[in-house]
Amino acid sequence: MSASLPPSRIRFLRWFFLGVVAVFGVRLFQLQVLDHEQYLAEAKEQHLNKSILPARRGKIYVKKNRLSDELTPLATNNTLKMLFVDPVVINYPKFDPNKDLSEQERGDPRAVAELLAPLLIHAHCEVIDGCEIKIDQSEWSDTERTAISAYAKELERILTEVEVRKAVIATEVAASRLQEVSELGLAGVYIDVDSVWVNPTEVEDRDVVAEQLSELLNQEADDIKYNIRRRPRRYIEVIKKIIPEVSDRIENLKQDERYKRMLRGVVLADEHWRYYPEKELASQIVGFVDHAGNGQYGVEERFDQELKGNEGHIFGATNADNQFISAAGGSLGIEQAEDGVDVVLSIDRMIQGEVERILQDEVDRYKADSGQVLVVEPKTGKILAMAHAPSFDPNEFARAYQRYEISPEQAQANAQDQTFNRRIPTIENEGKYFRYYNTWGPDVFRNKIITDPYEPGSVMKALTVAAGINSNEITPRTLYDDDGPIEVANFRIRNADNIYAGLTTIVTGLIKSRNTMIAYVTKKMGSQLWHKYLVDWGFGEPTDIPLDGESGGRLEHWQTWDETELITRGFGQGVSVTPLQMVMAFASLANGGDLMEPILIEKLIHPDGREEVKNPRVVRKVINDEAYQQTKAMLLTSVQSGYAEKAQVPGYNVAGKTGTSQTYRNGRALRGVGTTIASFGGFGPVKDPQFVVLVKFDYTKTSPWGSDTAAVTFRRIASFLFDHMGIPPDFAVE
Repeated sequence: MSASLPPSRIRFLRWFFLGVVAVFGVRLFQLQVLDHEQYLAEAKEQHLNKSILPARRGKIYVKKNRLSDELTPLATNNTLKMLFVDPVVINYPKFDPNKDLSEQERGDPRAVAELLAPLLIHAHCEVIDGCEIKIDQSEWSDTERTAISAYAKELERILTEVEVRKAVIATEVAASRLQEVSELGLAGVYIDVDSVWVNPTEVEDRDVVAEQLSELLNQEADDIKYNIRRRPRRYIEVIKKIIPEVSDRIENLKQDERYKRMLRGVVLADEHWRYYPEKELASQIVGFVDHAGNGQYGVEERFDQELKGNEGHIFGATNADNQFISAAGGSLGIEQAEDGVDVVLSIDRMIQGEVERILQDEVDRYKADSGQVLVVEPKTGKILAMAHAPSFDPNEFARAYQRYEISPEQAQANAQDQTFNRRIPTIENEGKYFRYYNTWGPDVFRNKIITDPYEPGSVMKALTVAAGINSNEITPRTLYDDDGPIEVANFRIRNADNIYAGLTTIVTGLIKSRNTMIAYVTKKMGSQLWHKYLVDWGFGEPTDIPLDGESGGRLEHWQTWDETELITRGFGQGVSVTPLQMVMAFASLANGGDLMEPILIEKLIHPDGREEVKNPRVVRKVINDEAYQQTKAMLLTSVQSGYAEKAQVPGYNVAGKTGTSQTYRNGRALRGVGTTIASFGGFGPVKDPQFVVLVKFDYTKTSPWGSDTAAVTFRRIASFLFDHMGIPPDFAVE
């Protein structure tokens, strides 16, 4: 006879099972109803996959010349090969993931390295007629043999490391914590500057290491344990941007029956990258694309999003092997990529190239730190050239960061040497001193024409006189008394040559660049009126040219000026402008008095062919026709018989004004050779100006004067422009 359960226990079990069922019921209700959308989304995310379709980055074009609509690219896209390796497969050519490595046939990574080294050592060869790649060792010179042998050894080291030997655990770790980690003395744990990394192959007990590092680095022990696990080293990038001559040979070796199995772990993949076919040409305008694919400096940065376009996607369901099987509708979904826009610059390739050549030649000739030249079409505001020296090759932008070490003694000697150029950067790092191979380092990336304001000096006098005429305060024949230096508020206004000629006309004062004449004109106008003209010419605010980093210069409000500042602003001191601001203001003296908006981006071309064209725009009228004609005539005389006579171009009438401005250190004016900024603004031909040119040199060391340097450079550039533009001479040259 079987024993029966007491009624109380039966009731307990009944309620217990009812409770269990209730708990599961509530949980199922939560999963299937309340949290349905969340888990459905997670399931879809795990089951669906996307593959990116890259967009083509837009090109940057210039016109081949100003009279043609034919375009040529300054920035385009190229596809080369990159080589990466799978060390596991190279060391085990018949690699089977289901078998232990100890059971698999070994490969010969040394043979792979020796086979590839003679090819990869030429991967970036730039010889125009092709690289002489020698596979036969008997043809190698001793130098070639040494170089190839060293390359092969390094390649073999990469190929033989089949396990991960460096796993970074934490970065930017405080020095005190780094010390505590070091004191633990854990095998396989290393300190590198401000980071902690682990060699998994040297770790004796993962649990112990993970637990102790967890407390010091404020990380979960399980996460650290996972990161420091032993694992194979797969898919290692070896070299990028391999020239076709080399990548084709490697592809042929991979198809060769003798090497096919040996090279199974060697993979060549397409690599899309930005290419600048004209190299240094207009590089400060164009900028470059960094290794992460982001535009830096110039047009590449300002129009980065427009140039990038929008990537597309292929999406659909995937199986366990992550292969697409279908989308919700039964087929793969495709969201097409949208290519980036093309940007067309106003730059004339021929003018830009020749101006850059002349400028670099003149920077070397005058031993200047740097130089800039602008060429503008005065009637439209189009920028035909925007040149810098020194420049850089955007294809090799990283070279600007390369530096060499100098001794502490040399650094100290330079610091004490009064003749040493203190503008040359010296980098100190942990007691060591370095300089850039290119002298100025990444400073060459900057477009100084828009980013670096300067005091323009006497070039400003042309605008001051034009304002005085336009406001009816003076005429070219107005007389003023040039009887000596002018004492104003404990400040003495002198003429640069210390010559004072008594009663003098305004036109003579301009062509002889007299500061005393400017004192007379500015005092006649007064602070409020003179300030108004400076503002009307665009000083004190950016031009809004479509490039990042533009400066507006410095122009204080007229109510803060004293009498000295009123005068000095008239001859270009105490006010700072960018070369772009100055050339656009000077262009108004060549086009009838209109301040034009600068045009650098002539149009954007969208992938569908639609064009956004930038048309010329007058910002404002600054001077009337009478002031324009009279100022232009005086600037012609300045070149024919004044301080600007070295700007004369045989057979042509050109107009212009020289400028030499002081620079300062610690609030004190510097004096002597190598301390000034020399410049010249000019245009031609005078009867119908077709171009305006501004030349600026920073710290010339052969002569401090714009009349001896920038004016001469203007003559060379103007001579080229007359020929290039097919402008007939004004008169025969005897």
